Amino acid sequence: MSHMGQWDRLFMAGVLVLALSVAVLSPITAQSPGETPDAAEWIRVEDVMAHVQALAGDIGPRPLGTDAERHAAEYISAQLRAGGYDVTVQIFGTIAPEACELPDPPPLLSRNVIAIRRGESLPDEVIVVGAHMDSVAIGQGAGDNASGVAAMLAAAHALAGLTPSRTLVFVAFGANEGGCLTGSDAFIQTHADLIARSVAMINVDNVGLGATLNAYAGAVVTWGGDGQSAPESVEGGPVWLRDLALAQAEALGHALGATPAESWNGYIGDWGDHIGFVERGIPVVYLEAWGWHGASVDDAWWGAETSAGDLSHTAQDRVEAIHPAVLEAAAETLTATLHALAVESVTIPGR
Repeated sequence: MSHMGQWDRLFMAGVLVLALSVAVLSPITAQSPGETPDAAEWIRVEDVMAHVQALAGDIGPRPLGTDAERHAAEYISAQLRAGGYDVTVQIFGTIAPEACELPDPPPLLSRNVIAIRRGESLPDEVIVVGAHMDSVAIGQGAGDNASGVAAMLAAAHALAGLTPSRTLVFVAFGANEGGCLTGSDAFIQTHADLIARSVAMINVDNVGLGATLNAYAGAVVTWGGDGQSAPESVEGGPVWLRDLALAQAEALGHALGATPAESWNGYIGDWGDHIGFVERGIPVVYLEAWGWHGASVDDAWWGAETSAGDLSHTAQDRVEAIHPAVLEAAAETLTATLHALAVESVTIPGR
């Protein structure tokens, strides 16, 4: 059977709803309707770190298509169901990155965990929050990206008792780390209605290893063919969502950074699960802990997580390397931004 024949057969199997049951390891902190939002009180760093421990410390590295990735999906599903969200698991076929160019590569099964809370007064306006749950095989994948999933789960838990005006969609993506079909692409391709109604997308990726938390807007990037380090062009998209997140962070006392003015100018490149949304004109904010400024960064186009270099995709990406305060700031910023979008119904430009 041809490569595309195998992929089509697996991918077109569609969305499967699985009955998954695992222990819920952290409490749901449901709030009362109408309660004044205070993300600093709603988020407990020990709860967020418990998710990192469960995903990275207990399950361990989660390469796409492995039992470990499936176990992560089970854990995330149970956490979101406990918050009263409608949860489905989308199973899709993909190819391991090292096999993408083979003539007849073996297919793998990956999955996305999708949780939805329908909005009450503006249900046709959709807010998507995404964080990839898979990792590379080395290390524990604690920062990249158990930290992002942990922040997303913490925000979902904090908002669990509230009735949103806009529809909330939380997605734990599979197959981010090099799959020939990524989880975000599979989600976009099979959820055309949700995508058509999406007014904002928040991508949470690697918010635990770096010492500086950042918020970026999305951009369409054109790369040169000569292997140069800088792109030929960076076509920036809407910035209002990034600015909203920055304002929420400032109100919480968190000083978020951004990419340097001389390079990405507050935008980010086309790596990550946000890019499919950017290409469809959906406003994006990308939360990430990374160092773009300082003596340790020689090239403004490329930062480093720490002064000692990158820990992602290395054996040092472990639970003990996480900066709890940075992770807590990410979870609080995400929660406050979602509250503003989905509960307070802040005005969205152009609507």
